Formats: sequence, C-alpha cells, structure tokens
Amino acid sequence: MIRLAPLIVLLAACAGADPAPAPRPAPGAGAEAALRSACEAEAERAVNFRERGQDARLDRELGQTDQTNTIPSLRVQSDAFQRRQLREELIRDCIRANTAGPRPQDRRAPARRSGA
Repeated sequence: MIRLAPLIVLLAACAGADPAPAPRPAPGAGAEAALRSACEAEAERAVNFRERGQDARLDRELGQTDQTNTIPSLRVQSDAFQRRQLREELIRDCIRANTAGPRPQDRRAPARRSGA
C-alpha cells in the first residue's frame, strides 16, 4: 500500500481542472428538439401499428422452441433492424417535411381578366 501512495499522489497531481462546460445551444434549438421528439413519437407509433401482427406471430413461433439459432429467431433480429431503419427514415422524412421553407411563389402577377 505504501508503494502505491506516490503513484496515487502523482496521478492526483496530473489531474487537470474540470472540463469546460458544453456550449450553449443556439437560439431556436429548443424548437428543433421539440420537433424531433414529436417526430420520434409519431414514427414509433406508426412502426408499432404496422408491425403489431408480425410481432404476435414471431412471439408464438419463438415460444414453441428453445433454440436461439433457428430461422424465426434470426428473423426477429432482421425484423428489429428493419423496424429501426423504418423508424429512422420516418423521423428524417417528418423533420424534412416540417423544416422545409415556404413553397416558391411565381413572381409574375396573375393575368387580369377583361370583364364584359
């Protein structure tokens, strides 16, 4: 224990000050976080709604066997990956759709009709 004391003292001396705090978020970042969480919730709901029947079938198939290297268990892994990919794609689409700027307007003035 005595031999470790100098090493501990040396290690304590080498320790620097506390790390710098993280930079503050940019103005408007709260809106982006709120949009992302809303999109995540909607994507999760959509994926769960789409996959509810498949999950029940896979649960039944897995309950009938104790093996972990069967086709149904491998299918569970690939389906879980596909659900994650679908969820991320839905989130990206939602964010893209809600952060797009206004639709371009035609600069020309509308044609006037001559009244009779």
